[in-house]
Amino acid sequence: MENVEFSDLMELAEMISERLDNPITIEDMNHRVIAYSTHGDMTDPVRMQTIMKRKVPEAVLVRFWKEGVIQALMHTDEPVRIPAIKDVGLDNRAAISIRRGQEVLGYIWVQEAVRRIEDADLDVLKWAARMAMPRMIHRKTRHSQNEEKRRELFWQLLSKGAMDRREIEKQAADLQVHLPAVMEVLVFEAKCAADIWRNVQKELEYLLSNLNDFIPFQSLPLWTFDQRQLIVLGGLDKKNEGKIQAISMQFIEQLLKRLDQRFSGEKLMIAGYGQPVYDVLQVSRSYQQALEVIHLKQSLSDELGHVCGYHQLGVYHMFPQMARLNEQMGYRNEKLERLMEYDRQNNSNLVETLEAFLDAAGRMNRTVEVLHVHPNTLSYRLKRIGEVGDINLNDPNDRVTLFLDIKLSKYKP
Repeated sequence: MENVEFSDLMELAEMISERLDNPITIEDMNHRVIAYSTHGDMTDPVRMQTIMKRKVPEAVLVRFWKEGVIQALMHTDEPVRIPAIKDVGLDNRAAISIRRGQEVLGYIWVQEAVRRIEDADLDVLKWAARMAMPRMIHRKTRHSQNEEKRRELFWQLLSKGAMDRREIEKQAADLQVHLPAVMEVLVFEAKCAADIWRNVQKELEYLLSNLNDFIPFQSLPLWTFDQRQLIVLGGLDKKNEGKIQAISMQFIEQLLKRLDQRFSGEKLMIAGYGQPVYDVLQVSRSYQQALEVIHLKQSLSDELGHVCGYHQLGVYHMFPQMARLNEQMGYRNEKLERLMEYDRQNNSNLVETLEAFLDAAGRMNRTVEVLHVHPNTLSYRLKRIGEVGDINLNDPNDRVTLFLDIKLSKYKP
């Protein structure tokens, strides 16, 4: 088809609509509406909501992911037909991605409202995607430049050697970035394969670009990726500072829930957040604490799988320092070593039994439930633990020391 002149993407949408006799919507890669054609009474509820809210409704996007529509559009430059999904108010459609090579810049959607979409109409969509590409590249370039500056500012905050406070505040003002009175850093780390992570990253970019839907923080936070991690700076005003840890937990739950909806409930990421700070020069401290939570959860998943906040770590927050000190001092727990050696030689499980007993704070009934053994079996094992390790389980010092050293033996610095 021929090249044509058009003043903007709104005019292009009208031109496509005239050729296809159906309503057209043009969206960016995050499904925000950029342009749309005029429409009559035939427009379905989904298109009306999309235009009114300037983005595709969340329920519809979730359904598209489940039906494989978004995946298809992301991985082909051919038009994709989408059958009606009446329970979400969607009539028949066709769509095509606007792309530069493998990079998706946006989408063109046509609703089958006035007449049926024929195969020849799909060629028109391919032509329209080529026409829209230069405008989408220009639009994305402007947006990317501003986002890059925001990311640079964020990395300055995360860095221990951040510049002085006045310069940071000036940069934030120039970029129209609001730095709240109380801030907290959240880190999400991928638990999936590299090919899945690429798709997860694209979806996270979408979610983080549309945070107005569910964001509990005071303002849109700064965020960036670092290899397989997503880093987010959340914040609240001084009046609501006491709520920030609960808000951070709410944010984590909402974000992971939306990922689960799109990727069939697979556990894709683990999350952790640091303590709140009140000074931009202290953001790096909250960041380091969030990283520590992630690291400890990876080593001690059974003990800390439910933990997200640094303040929830309890004694585990001391493990990095304790491990370093033990190495420097050449510390060994000879009682625990005797039990481990006995288990190796006899294929027994005295250390496992001791750990379960200490986890249960010495409660026999609870330990029996965890280990699925008879009470007499547990009593015999505890007696052997005392004999083999020269351990007095009635001695608080023995119990605390053994508890810590068993957990430290599982920790990987």
